[in-house]
Amino acid sequence: MKQSRLILGAAIIAAVVMGATGCTGESSPSPEQSSANAAAQADATYKDAGGLTRYKSPIPLSSNIATRGPDGEVPVWYNTLSLTKAEVAKVRAAKYRAAIVWHLTSPFMSALTTGAKKTFGELGIDVVSESSAEGDDAKLQNNIQTALALKPDIILTIALDPVADAAAFKPAVDAGVKMVFVSVKPTAYKPGSEYTSLVTYDLAGLGQVTADALGQGVNKQAKVGVIYYDANFYVTNQREAIFAETLSKKYPNVQVVDRAPMSDPSKVEDVATAMIARHPDIKAIFAPWDTAAEGVVAALRQLGREDVKVYTIDLGNTNVLEMAKGGIVKEMTSTLAVEFGSTAAIAGTYGVLGKQAPPMVIVPAFPVTKDNLGAGWEATFGDALPADIKSALGQQ
Repeated sequence: MKQSRLILGAAIIAAVVMGATGCTGESSPSPEQSSANAAAQADATYKDAGGLTRYKSPIPLSSNIATRGPDGEVPVWYNTLSLTKAEVAKVRAAKYRAAIVWHLTSPFMSALTTGAKKTFGELGIDVVSESSAEGDDAKLQNNIQTALALKPDIILTIALDPVADAAAFKPAVDAGVKMVFVSVKPTAYKPGSEYTSLVTYDLAGLGQVTADALGQGVNKQAKVGVIYYDANFYVTNQREAIFAETLSKKYPNVQVVDRAPMSDPSKVEDVATAMIARHPDIKAIFAPWDTAAEGVVAALRQLGREDVKVYTIDLGNTNVLEMAKGGIVKEMTSTLAVEFGSTAAIAGTYGVLGKQAPPMVIVPAFPVTKDNLGAGWEATFGDALPADIKSALGQQ
């Protein structure tokens, strides 16, 4: 059971989240790097109506959002959520407390934590507990109880199993804590009742952007392969479905000659190897998330097929370095991870103010290639590129 939940969790926390690798290759930045990071952040952020620091979208935000929530929720963009200066002052005076209860540890979740803590700090909200259950049910329940003992007003969290985790979160709901879920909520929970809001990324946008990158990358005409996550899970299912739909509608001369299921992420290298054996004329492969793409790259390199291009969703250090070196990873679709966390914190503040939050809020998806790698990394993680990747790009 635990193993299946860990595999499911890998899908939930979409690809960067999947990354087992660290975001950077350095333990701490030099003074020069710190100055560069601060300058990068200044360029990427703005102050909203309440004076809170928010991240700018690298792309225009469409008025038509294709993403839908697990119960058909129609989301709004992240910048729709904001507090007035009077509300910010009220929250600061109240001295609220918050807990962050994650299921897994990853660079992506670390970025969410960074964003949430930054915004809670600006609001004078004390983060009294941070934890990760590492996919363990018993540990999750213990972490929730530990957090509740510290009497938080807000909990930011994620459901790994949408059915089973309803019971795990019930003590917090019963205690009146304002719950904000990121990406996945318990199936039976309703907004405005058991939780305040669901915050996630633009799932449809992730699929659309990746399909456009692949279609353009093969000059709108080639045989390609698709590796998909073989599980009933709305996060990956939705973005993969939109990827397939966009590719079919916009790039009719791009032939998907092989759709290979992947139920175990550790076996993706074998899946890619078998795909190339069946269709040696494939020119590109889509992998559903970052660490899955690592397995595809390994398979192609082992086969001596570095002519095949790889496209995936979410940023991770290994594939970003591959891209920086001009390797076979050509595009990785990303999202505003730090802002994701900030938005979740603001949604929690809606709860304590008694202000109705939208049932679902999303941050945008955008393409990251070698040409915009620095900007894409900064928009995602709120930080400058790691030194090894800058070096691979020929930067100082």
